[in-house]
Parts: sequence; structure tokens; C-alpha cells
Amino acid sequence: MPGLDSKNRARRGRLRAAALFYRARTALVCAALTLSAASHALAEAPRFELPPPPSGDARAIALIDFAKGDMLFSLNPDEAIPPASLAKLMTMHVALKAVDEGRVGLYDIIPILREDTALPYGSSLMYLRPGMRVPFDDLLRGMAVISGNDAALTVARVLAGSSEAFAELMNEEARGMGLGMTSFVEPSGLSEFNTTSAREMALFSRSYLQRHPEAIMAYHARTTMEFPRAEVMPEGVAPPPIKILLRNRNSLLFSYKGCDGLKTGFIEESGYNLIASAERDGTRFILVTLGGSRSASSRQRAAAAMLDWAFANWKTVRPALPELPSLRLWGGAKGRLSLEASESADFTVPVSLSTGIQSRVELPDELDAPITKGAVVGRIVYTSGDRVLRRIDIVAAEDGELGSLFTRLRDAIARFFQRLFTQRN
Repeated sequence: MPGLDSKNRARRGRLRAAALFYRARTALVCAALTLSAASHALAEAPRFELPPPPSGDARAIALIDFAKGDMLFSLNPDEAIPPASLAKLMTMHVALKAVDEGRVGLYDIIPILREDTALPYGSSLMYLRPGMRVPFDDLLRGMAVISGNDAALTVARVLAGSSEAFAELMNEEARGMGLGMTSFVEPSGLSEFNTTSAREMALFSRSYLQRHPEAIMAYHARTTMEFPRAEVMPEGVAPPPIKILLRNRNSLLFSYKGCDGLKTGFIEESGYNLIASAERDGTRFILVTLGGSRSASSRQRAAAAMLDWAFANWKTVRPALPELPSLRLWGGAKGRLSLEASESADFTVPVSLSTGIQSRVELPDELDAPITKGAVVGRIVYTSGDRVLRRIDIVAAEDGELGSLFTRLRDAIARFFQRLFTQRN
């Protein structure tokens, strides 16, 4: 069909141009985002040497812990690879953000248009039909469970008017998260001009779960969904004579203990991709594998072996935060400055170091005003035996503003005599 071929060529040309534009713009902000992300790093994670995991069918791998986002293992983590249907996780993030902001309701009824179902033969579908009236929540479930490209197109139209406009929303979110290599030209993942890396997809997945903790049980851990149902059918069209259950494409949900998400994907240009999330006894890992070359079953076996290695060798611990004193603040409007830990004390360590954890507080005896809230003034050091496990910053819990001229003069005199007597003693 010459007309259809020319339309497809034109569409691919538009997608290629959009991809080049997004990548060029991303390059301009990537360095700034990297510096910004580095400046906000709070904890220091020591390196631990462990035997590597078994090799798997993937060009790129990133395995991180959920507690802190530490990279536990990686292989070519920064190689640019099309995400395929992993892109739908960003589509779901943008959609859930719209729900949180009240721009759309989970149970708003969405009329399905013909343009929502205009997809290539063999495309992954939740089997929407023009004339259906579908709750927005079903569209999210259709993306998560059956990887419905038709659901992704519908969500994009509803929230942005077109797939191209919605891709811009996706890119805004990626830039805001500091994902310098990740860009999108459409919401389903069908295009080879979408780009990501294993590292960035792992960190994004962690952020997604932090921002939408309800999404695991509501969408990603579901093994099946019933669709279509009688109430969504177009007027005058009979419902299916039997219940139809669409099965989740992530077979780890059925076979791997603790697995509760998140997404699989495949296009010829990227190979077999996967984001797996699994939790056991308070330890959660996020695994991203990109560029598998063999099969979906090979992808799943490799992921299971990698997660087995993670659970056998790593454990998330949650030692108590020590009580922090206030510090003398010379020249301050208030004589003492209250302190706090910069973050929670949950982090992942080798299993062999997960017991007998102790902490010590490293602080100066006094400080000089002014001090800005959040300024680093010391650290908590967690150890197991003679091995340092983690260092967490201690920061000012409030602004330590300068006191009046009288206060500063009084403190200067008091400090002079304090030091004088200290030296004599």
C-alpha cells in the first residue's frame, strides 16, 4: 500500500527529527544536571568487593538497592539503548502525577477513539476498540499488565492532546530527575528513537516507586486483568461470552519469590529489556537488563539468577540513629544550634557485615554563627567490626542566625576567657 508506506516513512521521519532535537537539548543540560545531582548526594557508600553474579543475556545491566539507590552491580550501565516498552513506566509516572494533581480522576470514563487503536500489526494491545468507554484506571492497568500500546496512546491523547506533546511531558520529567541520557519521542516504547540507559532506568524506577508507592499493588504486581468487560463495550456491541483474563507479560511474577514488578519490553532495535523489582524480608532490589538477544525466557532466567545473587549476598539494614546533641553557637541569636541526620539510616551491605553494627558521632565542640539550615557540620559513622559501612551527614536543623552586636561582643569576650583558661589548664 503506497499511501500507507509513505505515511509510515513520514511518521518515522518526524520521530527521528524529534529524537535528534531532544538529544541535542539533553546534551546541553546533562552536565548541569550531573553536577546538581552530585551536590545533593548525602550519604557516602563505601565500596565492597564481592564475587560477581552469574553472567546473563544482556548488553547492559544495573542492579541497585531500593533503600539508597546504591549500584551493587553493573555492566555497560551508561550504554544508550532504546527502552522499548519500559518507556511505559514514564508514561505511567506522568499519568499518576496528573491523577495526584487532580487533572484526571482514576475513575473518569475515557471514550476510546479510532486514533487510539491505530497501531502496527502484532503490536502489544489491551484490545481497546473505538466506541468503548473505559475508566482511566483500566488504561493504567492495561499498560502495566499487558503492556498495551493502545492504552499508552489513549493516555497521551487524554493528557496532552497527542503522543508528540505527551512525549515532551515525559522529557520534562526525565530532565527534572537528572536523567541526562533518557529521552522519548512517543509514549508506548515502539519507537527505536526513544533512548535510555540501564543506570538511568534503574534510578528512575526507584524514584517512581518512591513517588507512587501504591502503584506496586494496584498495577505492577497484578498477574492478570479482566478485559474487555460488559460495561466498557461500545453501544450495541455484545460483551464477550466468557470472562477474558489478560496475563501479565512479566513471568517472574509467577515464578520468583518476592517479585512484584515492574515491566518487560522488546523491539528489534533494542532486544529483550526488563525492569524487575523484588522484596524479601525488608530488602528490595531493582534490576534493569537491556539488550537481551535470545528470548523472553532467557531474559527471565538471567534476571532470576541475578536476583538470587543479590539476595544471597546483600541485605538492607536499619540501625537506629543516635541521639544528637545541640552545639554551642558563638555569636548566634540563639546560643545553641539543634542538629539532625541528613537522611534515614537504612542502607544495604554485604550479608556478612549485617550484624553487630555500631555507630559513632563525629562533631566539633562548637560552631560560629551564621549557619544555614542544612549545612553539613559532622557525620554519623556506622561500622561492623573494623569495617566502615556508611557515613551519614549531620546537618543544621535550623538557621543559626547572627545575634545582635551586643550578643556577638559578649560571646567574643566569653570565648576569649574560655580559651585563655583552657590554655592555662
